[in-house]
Amino acid sequence: PPGNPSPLGGFPPPLGDGYPQNEAEDEELYALEPDDIYNDGDDELYTDGEEVIIPGYLPHITSRVQAEDILRQNQSTECFLVRDSTNSKEQYPHVISMKGRGNSFEHTRLGIRPNGRLAIGTAKVGETTHANLAELVRYHQVTPMNLRGRNVLLRNPVTPY
Repeated sequence: PPGNPSPLGGFPPPLGDGYPQNEAEDEELYALEPDDIYNDGDDELYTDGEEVIIPGYLPHITSRVQAEDILRQNQSTECFLVRDSTNSKEQYPHVISMKGRGNSFEHTRLGIRPNGRLAIGTAKVGETTHANLAELVRYHQVTPMNLRGRNVLLRNPVTPY
């Protein structure tokens, strides 16, 4: 059921192309929640004997302070990690934490939608949703997410230490 974590973050198989699945879903209006995330590295999760790699996923890192310390140590100008959330875990199970130019940091929550799919921030009309965390991260490594009016790619995932 949505909101209950599984080895892949509690997300069911894909339901389509990532767009609203019906008219009612398409007509709902939501506000964008501004938060940024950068990720680097490969942690491994297993499901049904298949290896799933989620770039930058560090499940043992939960706080902003821990995330910023790790990002600060990374030599890349821009980098990111994905961590488990400490607040509102049922609705927002993960956070993307990013380091930008000048050692600035941004943190963006990843929310579970009513249909069980995962997306950036709070729900928005026309947003792209994802079946699981690995799919979301890989998608935003090649397709920018709009954060506070800026197009941001997930670059340079932090590797686990």
